[in-house]
Amino acid sequence: MASVAEQELKLHVSPSIDERTIDHFAERQIGNTKPEPDLEHVALSAAMKVAREEAHALVALAETVYGDGSQPLAAAVIQVASAARKSGERVAARLLAAQEKVDTTIASLEKVTFAPPPDATAGERYDQEIRASLKALTPDELAKEINDALASNDMALIGAVLRAPRVTTGMKAAELESLRHRFRTQHFPSEMRRLERLKKMRVASDVGGGAFIKLVQQAGDTTFANAAMAARSKRESVLAAHQQQEA
Repeated sequence: MASVAEQELKLHVSPSIDERTIDHFAERQIGNTKPEPDLEHVALSAAMKVAREEAHALVALAETVYGDGSQPLAAAVIQVASAARKSGERVAARLLAAQEKVDTTIASLEKVTFAPPPDATAGERYDQEIRASLKALTPDELAKEINDALASNDMALIGAVLRAPRVTTGMKAAELESLRHRFRTQHFPSEMRRLERLKKMRVASDVGGGAFIKLVQQAGDTTFANAAMAARSKRESVLAAHQQQEA
C-alpha cells in the first residue's frame, strides 16, 4: 500500500489544461478548420498552451527527480516544489494578462451593445414621458408596444427604456433583460456572437487555470514538501549560526 508521501508525489495533468478547450469556441467559417483572427482568442489560447507545456514539463521533471535514487526523497521534494512554484509564477503572469485582455473586451462589447445612444437632435428630452406612458399600460399593451418598437426600429422608445434604471421603467428585471437581449441580437448580431464566444473561452480559461494551480499546489505545497523545506531552512540556520561562532 502506498504511503501518504508517495500519494502526495503523484502528479497528473488535467485535460482542462489545454489550449484546445479555448480553441473549441473560436469562430470558423463553414468548411474552414482554421479559426478566424481574434486577438483575444489568440492571447488566451497561447497562455493556455504555455500552461499545458509547463504542466507536462513539471510532471516529467517530478518523475525524473523522484526516480533518482542517488539523493534523499526530501531533497527531491524540495527540487520539485521549487520548480513548481517558478512554473506557477510564469503561467500566472501569462494567463492573467490574457484574461485581463479578454475581460476588457467583454466589458467594452457589453457597454457598446447595452442600449441605443440618445437621438442626435432630441437627446433624452422625451425619455421620461415615454417611460411614464409605458408604465401606464397593461402588461399585454406594454408587450405590444415593445414588439412594435423592435419591429419598426423605434430607438426613441427602446432607448428610453434600456438606458434607464429598471425601477423607472415599470418592467420586471427578466422583461428588461429580455428586451435588451432582443435589441442586441437584432442590432449587434456579430458583436453578440463574439461576446458569447469570449465568455465561453474565459470560463474555459478559469477551469484550466484552476487545474494548473491545483497541480502546482500539489507539487509545491504538500505537507511532505513543506516539512522538507522547513527542515532545510532549520539546518541552514543552524549551520549559519555555527559558522558565525567560529568566526
